[in-house]
Amino acid sequence: MFTDKRRRLAALIALLLFAGCGSGGGGSGSSTPPPVSAPVTAATTSDSAATADTHAVHKYLAALSSDKEAGVIAGQNTGHGHDIALPAGALLVGYASLLGPLQQQSGQTPGLVGLDYEHDHIFTPAQLSEANRVLIAHWNSGGLVTLNWSPHSPWLNDESDIANHPGTWTDTRTQGKDMTGVDLRQLLQPGTAVNVVWRRKLDRIAAALQELQQAGVVVLWRPMQEMNGSWFWWGISTSPTDATPYIELWRDMHRYFTVDKGLHNLLWVYSPNRGPANAFEAGGIHPVGATYPGSAYVDVVAGTAYGDSLDIADYETYRAFGKPVAMGEYGPTLGGATSLGGSFDTLLYSQRLLQNYPAVAYWVSWHNWQIDDVQVEHQALVSNLNAATLLQMPSTLTSSRVRWKAYR
Repeated sequence: MFTDKRRRLAALIALLLFAGCGSGGGGSGSSTPPPVSAPVTAATTSDSAATADTHAVHKYLAALSSDKEAGVIAGQNTGHGHDIALPAGALLVGYASLLGPLQQQSGQTPGLVGLDYEHDHIFTPAQLSEANRVLIAHWNSGGLVTLNWSPHSPWLNDESDIANHPGTWTDTRTQGKDMTGVDLRQLLQPGTAVNVVWRRKLDRIAAALQELQQAGVVVLWRPMQEMNGSWFWWGISTSPTDATPYIELWRDMHRYFTVDKGLHNLLWVYSPNRGPANAFEAGGIHPVGATYPGSAYVDVVAGTAYGDSLDIADYETYRAFGKPVAMGEYGPTLGGATSLGGSFDTLLYSQRLLQNYPAVAYWVSWHNWQIDDVQVEHQALVSNLNAATLLQMPSTLTSSRVRWKAYR
């Protein structure tokens, strides 16, 4: 099946469209991060009513980012919705296919497992419950859980019949879609048709998160990622000089989930795309702090980086926010020879993070996906070199080595 990494192709197209005609970065004043010397903040979570275990996981991540705890948590994304529950043999996605062989080869599983609650389709409550059962099992085995949410545009699908009209991955995009009516501020205006749809979407997702809360699962919640880019409908394309609409949308979702829905098992992960590398990119990508919702609404800062050298260009900026640092997506060059051939040496994760980026508490390798009828992008750990050896290294924190319970 096609997966969300096809967005990278769309992103390149978007950059061509936006380069030279965007604002070149910036955003509202509230997005400015604190000085680089800001210490990691672990005393409180963004939700003052967070559960004791949520506080404990947050403190543990802060300890990892501060070098008070040794090692870095290895993570593996398993796909979208109930992809995670697919049986062994699915190859591209699924817990059984991507983590099962690692357990057999090394006796270890990545300490963090994740998926996207949407993106490829709008999943039904039953399908999300199916995914949750696997997440709960991983949590009960000692591991941690992270969830993305890449929502389909509420202007394209009102979710009145998602069983028959689940949408497609391109419904998250700007390229090729009618964006003339998209205004993030309308999502927060009571009484508008799109506000009704948006609340319907939030309610469906909140119900799935509630299931995890009832099972005691703490969730690293990574919604509406790469917002400083131009390829997603919630990104900078509709408001290229003012980050306020996105910031207000994030803050409203934070309030709705924590206060109205009583979800106190969430750690809120701000996950921008890497910042612009040059003036050409600045039209379609803004700096990583341009859309920052504010310290009171964020628990972890986790960027994205793809490249065979595993460089993290914005590392010092991530540290500057004073939050635990992580990498929400991290892997070899997309479309490169090593990823296409499954020849990336995964031991580089340990080498680069320990030597060059010690503040990173966890990282997430993406799943595999089909590029075309012939080529497959091999991003999953199991599909590349030395993954079993990586997981056997004491510095690689697997589900049996994660120590968050020590912070209860």
